[in-house]
Amino acid sequence: METLSLNGRWQVKQAAQAELEWLAAEVPGCVHTDLMAADVIPDPFYRDNEQQALWVGETDWQYRRTFVVAEDLLAQDYLLLHCDGLDTLSTIWLNGVELGRTDNMFRTWEFDVKPHLHPGENEIVVVFASALRYGQAK
Repeated sequence: METLSLNGRWQVKQAAQAELEWLAAEVPGCVHTDLMAADVIPDPFYRDNEQQALWVGETDWQYRRTFVVAEDLLAQDYLLLHCDGLDTLSTIWLNGVELGRTDNMFRTWEFDVKPHLHPGENEIVVVFASALRYGQAK
C-alpha cells in the first residue's frame, strides 16, 4: 500500500473573509496554535488571554494546501483520503469538488478521491464550521 501524507505545511484563514491573507498553518495542529504563530492572538492558556481569543471558536476556518500526485499513484485501483481528528464540523473539497462533510472528530473518515485527482498539482480545502455556533443554534 502506498501513502501520500498531507501532514505538514498548510494555509489557514477565516472562511468568510475573502480579502484576508492566508496564514501559515501546520497539520496536524489547531487553529489556535496557527494564529499564535502568526501573532494574531496571544497564548490563550496564559493568564486571562483566553478572553481575547474567544472569537476564534465562533469563527469558521478554511485550511488549504496543494500537493503533487505522480502518474504511478493514479494507476492504483483505489485511492482514499484518510482523515483522523477533523474537529468537528467540516466540509472537504478536492480540486473544487466536495468530497464530503464530517460531524465527529472522534472517528476516522475516508473518501474516495481517485475520480478527482489528476497528475501534477492538486488542491485540498477543508472548511471548519464553528462547533460553538452550531451547538448554540441547537
